[in-house]
Amino acid sequence: MTGLTTCIIIIGSEITRGIIQDTNSHWLARRLTSIGIDVRRVIVVPDDMSEITWALRACIEACNIVITTGGLGFTSDDITIPVIAESLGLKRVYSPAVYEMVKNRLRGRIPEHLEVVYPPEGAEPLLNTVGVSPGFHLVYNGRHLFILPGVPAEMENIFEGEVMPRLARLTGTSVTAESLAFLRTLKVITKHEVEAEVDKLLEPLRVKYKWAYIKTHARKPVEITIQVYGANREDIDEKVNTLLRELRKILEIDVAF
Repeated sequence: MTGLTTCIIIIGSEITRGIIQDTNSHWLARRLTSIGIDVRRVIVVPDDMSEITWALRACIEACNIVITTGGLGFTSDDITIPVIAESLGLKRVYSPAVYEMVKNRLRGRIPEHLEVVYPPEGAEPLLNTVGVSPGFHLVYNGRHLFILPGVPAEMENIFEGEVMPRLARLTGTSVTAESLAFLRTLKVITKHEVEAEVDKLLEPLRVKYKWAYIKTHARKPVEITIQVYGANREDIDEKVNTLLRELRKILEIDVAF
């Protein structure tokens, strides 16, 4: 792992009311984990100033990196930008660059609700090539805050094109598809029916191998998910082989990568 920790804040009353299902947190958690960044919290809050403020302050206290999605549109309930600025005690500053981004994407049809054009002071706009609202990168008290749209395609576009290069600089590594070799996920299918029994058998491995995440699932038969981190491909191969040898001593298993 890189030593970096992340909190994800999903903003949207349409999610907390059960109108739509959040997929952003799942996508982000998988992507961040794949590059060795530890996701500590996932919080879902409505479009409410007090709730967003609470989540933001708690996450900034807990993690190196905070990622928010949602609330960057052009309607009255898109309040993420003003709430973040007020929560952190930052002035909002008109951004000609953001205005031009929005104007160009909307072909001159400028909406009335333009909170994104006045981001918190110091926020760097992140280009959105598939939608209208840009994202933002803000450094606050040594924490990195990435403010992204809630539309999944737009969030993913900005994350891959703008956030990933910045994470690479933070980690001091090349955070690209090649770095996916540094994490390997294994699915282990046992011949056991009782999850608690399998979990007890695995506990010594959790203690012994801190670089592995080992989780049982209550299925019939019991399944195990294992994630192994390494410094490079050779390191990962060695760790995986070591762990599988240990597993074969205590379980009769089939392994699927």
